[in-house]
Amino acid sequence: MSLVVVKGAVIKCSHGGQLKLSTGDTRLTVDGNGAVTFGMEAGLSFGSPTKPVAGMLAPCSAQTPSTPPVFVPCVTTPAVAGQAVKLALGGKPALLDKAKGTTVSGAGPGTWSVAKAGQTKLESS
Repeated sequence: MSLVVVKGAVIKCSHGGQLKLSTGDTRLTVDGNGAVTFGMEAGLSFGSPTKPVAGMLAPCSAQTPSTPPVFVPCVTTPAVAGQAVKLALGGKPALLDKAKGTTVSGAGPGTWSVAKAGQTKLESS
């Protein structure tokens, strides 16, 4: 069993960026935070030291190989693993704390994963 990811969870990228998730489906809540469903994790930017974003806990350090280098923070793609098979909301599977995927940036591909699920009470598989 894995923990269900909820609003307030933290995801991280392979370049050190950390981002607090700001949305969740309120049809299922844990301590008032809605569950994150497949697709909500896609298209999120981790922000950079020069361009912070809302929810950024740590900036993504990805940079172009140019001189001088330019920060190009990771942007998440949909999860490739970690979707619940027994829990869905509106036909979309809930994301679990083992969710992970790839990222895109001007520095090349990277990865993202869940650092903290945002809660410790609700599990699913």
